[in-house]
Amino acid sequence: MHERRSPSRLAGKEATETPLADVRFVRVPSIAERKLGADYVAPMRLDPRVLAQMQTTIRDLETKYAESLKSQVAMLQILVEPACKGDPDARRRLYALAHDMRGLAGTFGHAIVGQFADSLCRYIENLRTEDWDDGTVVTFHVDAIRDALENPGTDPTVTMETLNALDRLIGSGRHQRTAG
Repeated sequence: MHERRSPSRLAGKEATETPLADVRFVRVPSIAERKLGADYVAPMRLDPRVLAQMQTTIRDLETKYAESLKSQVAMLQILVEPACKGDPDARRRLYALAHDMRGLAGTFGHAIVGQFADSLCRYIENLRTEDWDDGTVVTFHVDAIRDALENPGTDPTVTMETLNALDRLIGSGRHQRTAG
């Protein structure tokens, strides 16, 4: 073992010799790597014990979040109609719920719900007030979120096709606005 010597921090004291321990880095797969892929590189390294505790906490919260997510999806379904009929409070609450899902669903094992919620948020963020009147795109998003929660084993190809169809529907709405 190679010893390094460190000077005393107290002024006027003679320097003391303190051996430093050998340090070993152990790579522990993280939830971020699981979500973002094997090519993910963390911007910093955490103590593996802290990382393990974080992962344990997230797993413990997954069950609680699943119940919360069910009630949030039920509330989305309730809010769609009044939001599309012009209720500003319903619109704000619908967006807030979708925004929460966009940020949390993937962390707690509901990545598909998070993707649909992200698409809905992006749509609402670019929505003009009069575009709410039709409500088709918002309703389809809420239905897709509900379906993703109720059927987590859906074939990923079907999920991607649904996301692509929603994107096409959003795109066609933009085209109609600019053409009209």
